[in-house]
Amino acid sequence: MTKEIWGCRHTLALLYFFGILLSYTLRVNLSIAIVAMAGTTLDEVKNMTRLNQSGACPLPEDYLLGDKQAIPGDFDWDAGDLGLILGAFYWGYSPMNFLGGRAAEYLGGRLVFGLGIVIPALLSIATPFCAYQSKWLLIANRILAGVAQGGTLPSLAVLISTWVIPKERSKYTSYIYIGSNLGTVAAMSLGGLLSSSSFIGGWPSIFYLFGILGVIWGIPWFLLIRDSHEKHPRVSSKELEYIGQEGDTMRTKKVIAIPWKDLATSLPFWAIVFACFGNSFGFYILLNGLPQYFASILHFDIKSNGLLSAMPYLGMITLLLLWGQGTDFFVERKILPVKALRKISTAVGCYCPMLGLIGLSFVRCDALTALIILSLSISISGVAFCGYPVSNQDIAPNLSGTLVGLANTLGGFTGILAPGITGFITQGNETPDAWRLVFLITAGCYLICTTVYLIFATDKVQPWNECKSSQTKEINQTKDALEL
Repeated sequence: MTKEIWGCRHTLALLYFFGILLSYTLRVNLSIAIVAMAGTTLDEVKNMTRLNQSGACPLPEDYLLGDKQAIPGDFDWDAGDLGLILGAFYWGYSPMNFLGGRAAEYLGGRLVFGLGIVIPALLSIATPFCAYQSKWLLIANRILAGVAQGGTLPSLAVLISTWVIPKERSKYTSYIYIGSNLGTVAAMSLGGLLSSSSFIGGWPSIFYLFGILGVIWGIPWFLLIRDSHEKHPRVSSKELEYIGQEGDTMRTKKVIAIPWKDLATSLPFWAIVFACFGNSFGFYILLNGLPQYFASILHFDIKSNGLLSAMPYLGMITLLLLWGQGTDFFVERKILPVKALRKISTAVGCYCPMLGLIGLSFVRCDALTALIILSLSISISGVAFCGYPVSNQDIAPNLSGTLVGLANTLGGFTGILAPGITGFITQGNETPDAWRLVFLITAGCYLICTTVYLIFATDKVQPWNECKSSQTKEINQTKDALEL
């Protein structure tokens, strides 16, 4: 059957791409801005000099001169405060993944994802005000932003399993997830430039810019997107037929009661949870640690910090585009089965960063080598998006939002764990040896979690995807009443 050049599912993917991009700018902006918000005092610079005499990387000869002297900040926050502020988003985000996934199955992914971008965008605009008022008000702002974003990825699984047939899911998912990398690039590069400028006060402009863009994005999203192809007023008969040919592998409109016992004993589900936890832990270590690592260990100034931190994600975008297209080629021609491609993608996307982190542990103060290893590690890690994240839709399309929510609830806590561990190890000890321990812990997590996924993952729809319990009937009666 011939495919349309552009259909409603392509519009969905395009707007989802920009939505994911903005969600990550709204998530990452603080990781860049906080360098300027907290600043570097002269005492801290002197402390770097002291550490330099006890094994830290040598400071550039002109580090205490001109622009490379202490960076003034607006807030007196220590390393403990920084870890608390950076982790606050995930106190709201992590537990809301499950509830957000369930809400997407009940209310539709369109509403849950749309509000998951617009509400954090409004909170981003309010962030500078909150920061100047109180550290605790800023933390509350970030927690609320995390709560709102909790349903974004689960709603993606719901909409993809409704709109996209299985053999195209890796390709669509990879294209959409490129938005997360571009969002990281935008936040790091633009954020570094804005925070070191005088535009609207410097670092506050980061929050204003991405917040306004998020609000604007919400207009076409709510106008053009629908929860299913059956409800879309502009979907063509050809696209309806193309989507409908897959039958049981597509998500139905009914809401399934959560089969808790089956989930608790399902090895394929736990394989996904392990992969999500390991990859998320590695991602957040690099996401929140990169700016700090470049500034305190390699001694790059704040403008270089943002630009150099963004470079690896440009590589990830390029590789993810090629990999997503390649998986589509192999599946279309039946060269490799779907399960093999899921596992290969996960193995490459997780084991390669693991090896990179091990190598980075022994680089010490070689800035060029460190940048190359980091760039390659983060670039290759994006391949994992074609693997374990799609497995939720494979094994239970009717419960895809719930499964992603459960996995991300556990995986999302790494957003709290990662900066906490980094701060605990490096506070008062900003040396290559301290960062070596951080990197080796992360590599070990990659190894264990990825191996579990490779052993137990499958692409077969599980029997509990079609739960026939009386509770399911009651849920759908309630859902129908709400729609009326």
